[in-house]
Amino acid sequence: MKKQAQLGLVVEGKSATSTILRLPTLSEELGPVKSASLRVARRLSNVMRAGYAVAEYEELQAARLVLIRVPDSTVARVVDEICESDLDFRGVAFVLCETWLMADALEPLRQRGSSVATLVSLATIQSRWFAVEGQISAVRQVRRFLERNEIRAIEVRPGSKPLLFGAELLTTVLPLPLLSAAQQALRACGVSGNPLSALLEQMTQKMSHNFAKG
Repeated sequence: MKKQAQLGLVVEGKSATSTILRLPTLSEELGPVKSASLRVARRLSNVMRAGYAVAEYEELQAARLVLIRVPDSTVARVVDEICESDLDFRGVAFVLCETWLMADALEPLRQRGSSVATLVSLATIQSRWFAVEGQISAVRQVRRFLERNEIRAIEVRPGSKPLLFGAELLTTVLPLPLLSAAQQALRACGVSGNPLSALLEQMTQKMSHNFAKG
């Protein structure tokens, strides 16, 4: 009897910038790769040097965990196509990767017996943090995969990703106008060049340090 693979993959669209598809253990763990066509699946498998191309969704049965890495605009179509297949859904968990969509985007798969979850990378310096939300079985499986690749995975409450997105905006985008104003004020004081950059960096680090201590 053929041993069940650790991972399957459904992939469409641009994948060159994907963190998930560049993880070190992918070449060891990936099994079936499904894409828009068998030719595209073969090309992607060759580029990743991992897995093997399949023509039908039923062939994803060889995996316990299937990663879905497609543009948000095609998620509904891909989910419908999977649902129309003859998979034994109870034996496969699905995780929608690198998206701000929530696990309810995979609700039709859950209704057929699969465990479902989503994951998204977080805006950190090292790009080694992911947030996972969804059902327990799928969350546990994808967390184990991420941890084998030295990725820190935090679980968030189902339905809370909008709050997570808000936190990311508050810590990345919204402070920029304030820092720009501080830079202009320092320039008006006569500070410029390397001393200006160093002083802003020190002030920002002091703010973060004070916040962490508080």
